[in-house]
Amino acid sequence: MPQTAVMWRALLPVLARDRVVLAPDLKGLGRSEGRGPYDAPTLAAEMAALVLQEVGGPVDVVGSACGGSIAMALAAERPDLVRRLVVCNAPFRYADVRRVWHVLLFSLPAPPEGTWAVTGRRRVDHMIRLGWRAPHPPDERYLEHYRAAYDDRARLGAMLGYYRAAMRSPGRRDRSAAGRPAPPAARQPARQPQPRPQRALVIWGARDPVLPLAVGRAVVRDLGGGTRLLAVPYAGHYVVEEAPEVVVPAVAAFLAEPDPVR
Repeated sequence: MPQTAVMWRALLPVLARDRVVLAPDLKGLGRSEGRGPYDAPTLAAEMAALVLQEVGGPVDVVGSACGGSIAMALAAERPDLVRRLVVCNAPFRYADVRRVWHVLLFSLPAPPEGTWAVTGRRRVDHMIRLGWRAPHPPDERYLEHYRAAYDDRARLGAMLGYYRAAMRSPGRRDRSAAGRPAPPAARQPARQPQPRPQRALVIWGARDPVLPLAVGRAVVRDLGGGTRLLAVPYAGHYVVEEAPEVVVPAVAAFLAEPDPVR
């Protein structure tokens, strides 16, 4: 389930000590405009426009889950705008339909809206707890924030729009992270460009029941040589909120590294 910028609450004040930080809600979620389409090329182009308007040049990009996939699409489409890239539990080319069954369910034309209208707040709890593996429970204050976010039918429609766009994307059958033929949900667009950030870090909750560590390793391969993988052994899909004591210092240290000598 896509989250809002609130998920970065532990990281933002640390990064803001010595840099300007932008933390936009995903398109259609939180306080952002709720108007499609929600396909990766469109979202990457809109993110590029935001970067050019607010900064005017290359930036460091940190993204998780849906936001991480958009960040990689940005690094693929506009490598001139992405210096360092941090990706947390976000797929790029590979996923296993047996684990991401909710993508198939949410991509249906109408039933998800009806189900959410009846069980929306309970469904939010279920989806977060389904992916949560840390020994401590989710913070109730922020659970309530996410429940409220999806009380708005327009925001719900935007969230479902991400899944529907993913399933409509034209593509070719590729191979899964484990080397087997990929199922339908793992297809990628033909001629999809490779992300080309100057430097990349992949952080993964190793107990993610939706996107297992094999997907994280596939992301490392896609991002290319020099990409590092930090696996958090006790965390699940929501690694940023499950393990801020690991994620925050790791991201801050990575972004503070000096640029390589050319």
